Amino acid sequence: MRSFAFANRLIETSEIFETKPFEEAIAEVMDQLGFRSSDYGRSLADFERNYLDAVDRRTTVVILGDGRSNYGEPRLDIMKYLYERAKRVVWLNPEPRVSWGLDDSVMLRYQQYCHVAAVCNRLRHLEDAVENLLKTGRVR
Repeated sequence: MRSFAFANRLIETSEIFETKPFEEAIAEVMDQLGFRSSDYGRSLADFERNYLDAVDRRTTVVILGDGRSNYGEPRLDIMKYLYERAKRVVWLNPEPRVSWGLDDSVMLRYQQYCHVAAVCNRLRHLEDAVENLLKTGRVR
């Protein structure tokens, strides 16, 4: 399993979380990314450029994010390619569905390239999503 974090760009965090205590790992990720506005398009482009070869028909890609582009280019072409290449693309969004597509949210556009897109804004939602993925390969 590999992990990544993003704001206005994407970094791999796998080794950071494997080798450091949680609090130190979070501090290091925040030092690298800071509190910048999210740029999904650039983050997807970073993923495509540096990590796409790790995605194949056995891969489940899980994205946890609000799908708000801050009016940047969302790079739907990369989402489509991930969708076609991976076994599953699962998007867990902390915002209620009624917010998807409002203002700078491009979540409804991303959703078409997800096998599953679900609201996940409570620990219980995350627990249920992981449990369902492990049991059935789906999020309810």
